[in-house]
Amino acid sequence: MKKYAIVFDVGGLFIKAAVMNESGQLVPGTYMIYPSRSKEKKEELLGHLVDLVKQQANRIIARTFQIEGIGYAFPGPFDYERGISYIRAVDKFEDIYGVNLREELSHRLAQESSFAGKRAPSFRIVFENDANLFALGEYDTGKAGRFAKVICLTIGTGAGSAFLENGELVKHRKDVPDNGWIYNQPFRESVVDDYISKRGIVRLMRESGLDSDSLDVKNAAELAKAGDQRAIAVFRRFGEMVGEMLLPFLKSFQPEAVVIGGQIVKSRELFIGSTREVLRDFPVQLEVTDETSISTFAGVSRLLKQPYNATK
Repeated sequence: MKKYAIVFDVGGLFIKAAVMNESGQLVPGTYMIYPSRSKEKKEELLGHLVDLVKQQANRIIARTFQIEGIGYAFPGPFDYERGISYIRAVDKFEDIYGVNLREELSHRLAQESSFAGKRAPSFRIVFENDANLFALGEYDTGKAGRFAKVICLTIGTGAGSAFLENGELVKHRKDVPDNGWIYNQPFRESVVDDYISKRGIVRLMRESGLDSDSLDVKNAAELAKAGDQRAIAVFRRFGEMVGEMLLPFLKSFQPEAVVIGGQIVKSRELFIGSTREVLRDFPVQLEVTDETSISTFAGVSRLLKQPYNATK
């Protein structure tokens, strides 16, 4: 009997989903993008998450199959071992603060007769930091696998990060920040997340005189590509900040490469050159990947294959 895993990359605006086969490969026709509905009340949001599981299961065309597990790449703060979200004050997933998602989803899915019978005996639901899973998947299937020591960085609504050595996460060592997370590390007047993120770009837009109330980051990128000098300067300064932010971590961890993913890489030609300029004195390879979610899915698939106690 064929066995599959259902995987989700959860964001504040969208949830990307896929089905992976036993070999950790994406099943054709199952990659989907759904609204996250992250501002909904608890019951509506949990119902939405259950519905997405059922929709993905229905995309499997095999006559007989089992679902080995469901894996979620979830932003923090989050108790990944227990499956509890502690996200608050960031205008997303506010109503499931403190909710044990593993228990809630397991209970609801057990009531769905169309799904309950498809669960394998070893079925489980796992959660892990989205940046960690991106890094693991990027090592297994992407550009990070060419290097022994890598910093993986995702830039979107915030700054996600993971430190890899020989394909394994480094979370608690003197040469990396706690958990491998840079988002809360001191930077300039506050912390990294306030600068290396979409809101960091909006801040630069405001400082440059662009109308940040009517323009978003995508609009600013379009202006820059069309030759607007203020918009060009915004992304150049952003690239410099990315390089400046990375410097202390390059000094301590001494990676061979930095791999950058996330929504912001769609505009990489506008900022990556200035990042490289800041890092010119460091022997580090700067790589960019367009396949952030595909790598994340591969990371979730790897997590589900690990013995249960390896996820704790």
